[in-house]
Amino acid sequence: MTTSPDARISRTAFSLSPRDPIALAVPAAVGFAILLAAPIAVFIAYSLLTARLFAVATPFTLDAYRRALGYGLNGTLALNSIAVGFLGAAASVALALPVAYWLRYAAGRWQMPFLFVITASMFASYLVRIYAWRTILGANGAINQTLQGMRLIDAPLEFLIYNRLSVTLALVHIFLPYVVLVLYAGFRPIAPALLEAAQDLGANAWRRWRRVVLPLIAAPAATTFLFVFILSASDYVTPQLIGGTSGQMLGVQIQANFKAVGDWPQGAAISILMLLAFLASYALTLAGLRVARLDRIRWVD
Repeated sequence: MTTSPDARISRTAFSLSPRDPIALAVPAAVGFAILLAAPIAVFIAYSLLTARLFAVATPFTLDAYRRALGYGLNGTLALNSIAVGFLGAAASVALALPVAYWLRYAAGRWQMPFLFVITASMFASYLVRIYAWRTILGANGAINQTLQGMRLIDAPLEFLIYNRLSVTLALVHIFLPYVVLVLYAGFRPIAPALLEAAQDLGANAWRRWRRVVLPLIAAPAATTFLFVFILSASDYVTPQLIGGTSGQMLGVQIQANFKAVGDWPQGAAISILMLLAFLASYALTLAGLRVARLDRIRWVD
């Protein structure tokens, strides 16, 4: 049997030589090196140099790391960053899980309109959302004005803003749409027949969630948790605008070292320490999934 010329051309066009994957990966590798590896390398070099006012100089030293680790304020801000990052990530995942579950299995004809609304909310400006929370939580904000208008309070509630709670609320609002979409994508491969089978075997709603849904969604949930935790803990715009004195985090300290104090080595050292802490949190999360044997569970519809 002879092969048509079109078939031979098609096989030739789509055949790849052993060198082709390397050639295809080169642009991505170059972009990765320029956009990520190079800035990190510069920060590492800065952190090892001697501080000058808005400059760095030789000799190489570890003094910036010693000062960063020994400065008490950095420890307090690190605890604030961890607290805000953890609370924001936990709240985002806890709120997004039932929403994503409903969108996947129970929304019906409302699925696409709700997905459109969630996607459209992501286009709102980052700063607009933060200022919206200032308007809601401030002394003359919507909450205080409403409570005073109902004569439930005589003076504005000052604890609503300029603290870790206000920063956490704003960050949850900012990242929640992303978490919902990622978890919804995580639910997509889980066949409804699997949940129906669990129900037929006598599992109630809580047991279906605990024994079927949560193990299958564990990896996407852990991914979104880390996503929100890292971005929240390293944020510096939100703490500056609605954090006050008790809601400041390490990102603000890094910005202050670079722009206000002019201590570039210490700012770089804090940045590298934060990066190492985030890598450690990623490794711990991955290890936890592997120990629980949840990182390779899949169910394809």
